Amino acid sequence: MRIASFILLLLSGGLFGKLTINWKESFLKISDDRNPGGVIEVWYLEAYCRSGSTDREWNETVIDHETKLLSATETEIKLRCKLADGVIIDHLITAEEDKISFHLVAKNPTGQKSEAHWGQPCIRVGRFTGTHNDVDKYSYLKNSFVFLDDKKSFMPTENWATRARYIPGQVWCPCHVPKTDVNPRPLSIDRPSNGLIGCISADKKWLMATAWDPYQELFQGVIRCLHSDFRIGGLEAGEEKLIRGAIYVMANDASALIKRYEEDFPAQVRRHRTLSDPQVVAGHPVSGKRVAITTPDYAGTKVHHTLYLPENWNPDWKEIKESYPLVVEYSGNRAPSLGSSGRVEDSVLGYGLSGGKAVWLNLPFVDAKGQANQLKWWGDEAATVAYAKKVVPEIIAKYGIDPDRVILCGFSRGAIAVNYIGLHDDEIAALWSGFVTHDHYDGVTEWRGTKWGAPLPSYREAAAERFNRINGRPVLICQNGGTSEIRKVIGSPGNVSFLDVDTGAIFGTYPIETRIHPHTDRWLLKPSDQRNKVLDWMEKLGFFQNVQE
Repeated sequence: MRIASFILLLLSGGLFGKLTINWKESFLKISDDRNPGGVIEVWYLEAYCRSGSTDREWNETVIDHETKLLSATETEIKLRCKLADGVIIDHLITAEEDKISFHLVAKNPTGQKSEAHWGQPCIRVGRFTGTHNDVDKYSYLKNSFVFLDDKKSFMPTENWATRARYIPGQVWCPCHVPKTDVNPRPLSIDRPSNGLIGCISADKKWLMATAWDPYQELFQGVIRCLHSDFRIGGLEAGEEKLIRGAIYVMANDASALIKRYEEDFPAQVRRHRTLSDPQVVAGHPVSGKRVAITTPDYAGTKVHHTLYLPENWNPDWKEIKESYPLVVEYSGNRAPSLGSSGRVEDSVLGYGLSGGKAVWLNLPFVDAKGQANQLKWWGDEAATVAYAKKVVPEIIAKYGIDPDRVILCGFSRGAIAVNYIGLHDDEIAALWSGFVTHDHYDGVTEWRGTKWGAPLPSYREAAAERFNRINGRPVLICQNGGTSEIRKVIGSPGNVSFLDVDTGAIFGTYPIETRIHPHTDRWLLKPSDQRNKVLDWMEKLGFFQNVQE
C-alpha cells in the first residue's frame, strides 16, 4: 500500500512540489526538477499580429509592443503589454503543481478599432526534448505532437506541407479562423482535433503541452519551438475581451492530458467535437440514451416524442441541487428528395445546438385523427399545441430543467413551427427562453395550397402577431444561402441575431454519405465557423452555465 501511494505521489508530481516561474527581458522561465531539461523557456511574448498574415511579409503583420512587469513571485506574475495602437493587455500568470495558467484581459481604450488579431507565446522545447545540442535543429519534431482525427499524431504528420512564403515549419488552422490569418509558414490541410500542441521529454516520462481559448493556430516553428497562439480577433473601440491559456507539465499520459484539457477548456471542446447523433433505443429515459415515449393521453396510438438525457444528467438532481438546460425541437417535413423523413427520430438540430450536453426533446405534430405523428405540416394544430403545453412542463419538472434555459428550435417545417406552433398563444409562448431556426421563417414565404400560409398578406399579418409574442427574448435565425430575404420581412430587431450558413462549405460537394442535399439540419454536427457562431450565441445566453463536459 505504501509503495502504491509513493508511486501515485511520484506520478502526480507531488514529490517535487509546484512549478515555479520567473519573467525577465521578455522570457518566462518555468522551473521544474522533474523533467530532464529542468527549465522551459517561453518567449513571452514574441509578437502581436494583424490579420491577413498568411501570405504577407512578416514585418507588415507584427504590431510593435512593450511589456512591463507589474509584480512577481515564484508562483504569480503580472505583466502589462501596451501595443503601438494603444491596446492594453494585462496578463496574470500563475504556477500550479503541474500547470501554468494564463488569464488575459485585452482592452482597447482608444476611439479606433484595433487590428490586433492574435499573440504568439513561443515555447522553446529543445532542452525538454533533449535535442538542444543536435546538429539537426528539427530533430525535436519526432517528440512533438498535435491531435488529428482525435488521435495524438507525432510530427512530421501525414499531410506535411512544404510550401509557403517562409519555410520550413508547420501551421494547423482551426475552423473558426480564416486560413488567410495565420503564420506565413507551410499550412497543413488538416484541421486540428483540439487546441493542444506539445512534446514528450527526452526520457519519455513527461510531456509538455499548451492550449489557449480562443486560439488562432497551432504552429511548429524554426527555433526548436511550439506554439498555441492565442486569438484576440480585433478589438472595437472601448471593447474588452478575456483570454485563457495553459501550459501543462505532467506525466506522459495522453488520456490524462485530454481529460485536463477538457476540464479546463469546455467551450473549446464543444467547438472541436464532431458529433454523432444518438439513435433511438427501446426503454425508459436514462442518461446517455435517446428513447421514444408515448404519453398516457395517446396510449394505443403511434403518437410519440423522443427524449435524450445527456450523459451528465444525474437522477439525484434534487438532492445535489443540479439543474439542466433543455432544447425542444420540431422536425422538418417529409421530403425524400431532400433527405428529410419528417420523423422526430431523425431530426438533429437540437442535438447539434447543445453538443449533447442538454436534455433534448423532439415534439411531434399530431395527425388529424390523433393516431400518429404527422409527417407533413401541422396535422391537428390544436392537438399539436396542446401536446407541447402538457409535455414540456412535465419534462421541466421531472428532469430538473432550469426554466430560464429552455430553447425552442426547428429545421425547415420546424423552423416555421418555432413561431407558428411555439408562439401560437401566450400560454405556449411563455415556455421558452430563446429561439433558434434554420432554413425558413414564419411569415416570409407564401405556402400555396395551405390554408394557413396563403395568401401572403394575411399570412404575414398573422405571423407578425405571433412574432410579437417573442417580447424581446433572444432569437437566432440561420439560413443556408443567406438571411437577406428574412431581414426584408422582419427587419433587424435588437433581440434577433442572423447567421448566413453555407452547408456546401461545411460538407463539400453533394450528395455525400450523411446528406443528399444542402437543405439539411446536420451541419451543426460538424465543426465549422458557422457552428462556432451558434455556440457563441448559446454561451452568451448562459445556456451552458454549470454544464459539465
